[in-house]
Amino acid sequence: MGTERRTVLIFGATGMLGRELHLEAHNRGFKSIGASRHGPDVFVDVCNKEKVQDIITTSRPEIIINSAAIVSHTLCETNPSLAYDVNARAVEFIGSAAKKTGSQLVQISTDHFFSGDGPALHDEEAPVKLLNEYAKTKYEGEIFALGYSDALVIRTNITGFRNSGGVVSFIEWVIESLNSDEEFNLFSDYYTSTISTRQASTALFDLLNHEISGKINLACREVASKEEFVKAIAMRMGKNIDHARLISVHDVLSARAESVGLDVSRAENVLGYQLPNLEEVVRQLVSECPTRVLSDNTSPQS
Repeated sequence: MGTERRTVLIFGATGMLGRELHLEAHNRGFKSIGASRHGPDVFVDVCNKEKVQDIITTSRPEIIINSAAIVSHTLCETNPSLAYDVNARAVEFIGSAAKKTGSQLVQISTDHFFSGDGPALHDEEAPVKLLNEYAKTKYEGEIFALGYSDALVIRTNITGFRNSGGVVSFIEWVIESLNSDEEFNLFSDYYTSTISTRQASTALFDLLNHEISGKINLACREVASKEEFVKAIAMRMGKNIDHARLISVHDVLSARAESVGLDVSRAENVLGYQLPNLEEVVRQLVSECPTRVLSDNTSPQS
């Protein structure tokens, strides 16, 4: 008889990160169940408490990863009640069911909690600044998750390829902008520790080999401004960046956390290896670059 596979249930499985997590779980031999509102194994709206809890109690997964979220700052500001329901209250539903089944809960959070200190690296205990509804609701989601003793909150800043049309990701916008002759804006004072979804998924499942809980930063081990990040992508692709215009994030975005570098020392100590540096993140993203030219050139530098 073969060994029974462990089950991982992924909410938001059709999102940019969710797809990578689903693939990583499959590649590692997990029985991976994707739950989402669009084309998953299981259809679910995370705001539906009964449906969410029924899926968990029926599948009884060893691990639950919640990557479902409203990440649009505009939508969070215009509809804060919906942002709260998806980014926070749904986590309470998931955590409550996880307690009953004894499942480990992994809550995907954000880095949008810091402002005003440039390229500083923030550890898991750094004081937060909640400047907008997105940050507020994601932080409330962390609180709900951490109300369960077997919960791991992942703070991160990710980018990857959606390849699905519609809203483009940051890296998709970067590549389209580099391939265009039109002028585009770059933020010189917006600092992040961006990591690719593929690298984040690999490291996350490595973390699951260790019995840890609480908050942990999972990101690039180096901080870079949006300007520096795009220049690194351009250099790797052999692209000219003369048509970029350097501006301050505060010129176009209000109430935005812009100093969101993450200190990944705790994660590296647990993993026993270093997380990717900027060069390695850039190399990974360029290697994944699809050959087609993206059609939507809206700017998602958030």
